[in-house]
Amino acid sequence: MNTETNTLPDKRGSVLMSTVVAGLAGAAIALLTAPKSGRELRSDLMDKLQTLQVKGAELVDSCKTKAAETAQIVKEHSEALADKAHDVTERIADQAHQAADKARDLTDRAADKAHELTDQASDKAHAAADKAESAAKEAASRASNTVDRVAQQASRS
Repeated sequence: MNTETNTLPDKRGSVLMSTVVAGLAGAAIALLTAPKSGRELRSDLMDKLQTLQVKGAELVDSCKTKAAETAQIVKEHSEALADKAHDVTERIADQAHQAADKARDLTDRAADKAHELTDQASDKAHAAADKAESAAKEAASRASNTVDRVAQQASRS
């Protein structure tokens, strides 16, 4: 892309120079080959030179106008592209923030649920331990009662 940009002014300058040189060469050949007096020849040469100067100035003005128009178009397009890039960047940043917020929310909810389940498991474990302790005490009491009854029956016999 840089090569094309660098060679474009070179090509335009080359075309401009070729046009001017070709015009001068054609005018000189036409005037020198025409059978005219020295005064007429000089007058014709001056007229042709002035015509070429006017055309050259017009061509230079046209090139300047085209260059200014092209520069303005490039500026407008680059501003539009910069605006688009800025918009896309903002949109992506917003989406990233939303994704981070959602991930944070899901993590918080998962942690809350884990705490809740841990608390429930702890409560159930304590209840089971209490029940096992109560059952053990009851079994011990029954065993003690049974031993007492067996001992009483043995002493009666």
